[in-house]
Amino acid sequence: MKEISIPGSKSISNRVLLLAAIGQKPVLLKNLLESDDTVYMRAVLSSFGVKFSQNENGLLVSPPVYLKGDGQTHHIGNAGTVARFVSAVSLIINGEYGLKGVDRMHERPQADLFSALRNLGVEINCRENDGYLPATYRGMGGILNGRIVKLSGRVSSQFVSALLLVAPRITGGLRIEMDEVPPSQPYIEMTLEILKLWSVNFTIENEGRSMDIQEGLSAPESYTIPADMSGASYPAAWSTLTKSILNIKDFGSVTLQGDEEFLGICEHMGAQIKKDSEDCLFNAFSDPSPETTFDFSPMPDVAMTGMILSAFYEGEWKFVGLESLRVKECDRIQAMVDGFTLLGIKTQVAGDDVSIIGGAYWMNDDNISRMKSARITTNSHDDHRIAMCFGVLRSTLAQKVKSPAESLFKIGEPHCVAKTWPNFWNDLADWETQRVS
Repeated sequence: MKEISIPGSKSISNRVLLLAAIGQKPVLLKNLLESDDTVYMRAVLSSFGVKFSQNENGLLVSPPVYLKGDGQTHHIGNAGTVARFVSAVSLIINGEYGLKGVDRMHERPQADLFSALRNLGVEINCRENDGYLPATYRGMGGILNGRIVKLSGRVSSQFVSALLLVAPRITGGLRIEMDEVPPSQPYIEMTLEILKLWSVNFTIENEGRSMDIQEGLSAPESYTIPADMSGASYPAAWSTLTKSILNIKDFGSVTLQGDEEFLGICEHMGAQIKKDSEDCLFNAFSDPSPETTFDFSPMPDVAMTGMILSAFYEGEWKFVGLESLRVKECDRIQAMVDGFTLLGIKTQVAGDDVSIIGGAYWMNDDNISRMKSARITTNSHDDHRIAMCFGVLRSTLAQKVKSPAESLFKIGEPHCVAKTWPNFWNDLADWETQRVS
């Protein structure tokens, strides 16, 4: 049986980095993800006066009495959580600072968050297009123009989480009111669970549409970040597709992440899965259940992995709840459809809904020969999740047609996996060479 470990959660890593930075005592973070996104987060927080020191047990985060802007504009790549969370820091920081990123980051909308921050008194200067980075902020130091902020229920869950994370350092706290529950609600629930670990008091009303966060927080002495459930989808899909017995070590008994529901997709496709303490074992495989419609609104970051799974199984598999994929690191719907089309996999798109026509038809000898002779390179659009998804697809296809993976097609911008899983390609090769079924 093959045993593997996966990196710590990116979503949780950046949430607890921010909470540790605004607390009032040092906290030791264990199993923190080391990736582009957390590097950007730490760099910005360091410029605000936060101290970081690494030891054999983890990363010790020592917060200053008050965060202070350094007047500089900080590059954050294409890190969405950093853009949203650090924008909200403007509510509690003293002084000025700025954020900028890669071109794609400057295309990702932030207007709803900026509007909320401005209504609370923050001065935001968007240098190119209003509602988008690059932007500069003049901080409020925790004293706002009121403590109630109203949001549309269709905003990104990251906007809501950003406000929740800084709320405990706002004088009098913060009340967030929405006209409906946002999509990706599990990410908001994750943030609230983490706030509990920092001893933050809050009340939830109106079926989750109103949240009242009280002032004050107290950091634990240490916190261990659970494994990344979005990342876990790749070995989970690979094991299901190749029927390889696999144990994911330190999966976590309480992951706090909605993407854990992806295990249910793997079970629908025939995997038999057993949770044992902190581990997750894929230990047997059967035929998939009939074709169906999958709603990925609670877990959009793993929708693309679900599409990879469906491509190998007979039938028309429908995917809904994908609206947020249009404004991620790239247009993930289009990126997946374009990649599938290059490889000869049939798809149908209706608005933001996608159907994958799966089966063996695209794995025949003629198509494999065409694929090789065309020297295809899939476009990752500098998006780590697109690259890793097509990595799983290529690895699976290589085993099914008994051909070296590199001979089938290439994956563009493979380096972009550093955003969340820097050692992904080496780890994938290790799964392949030690396959046990």
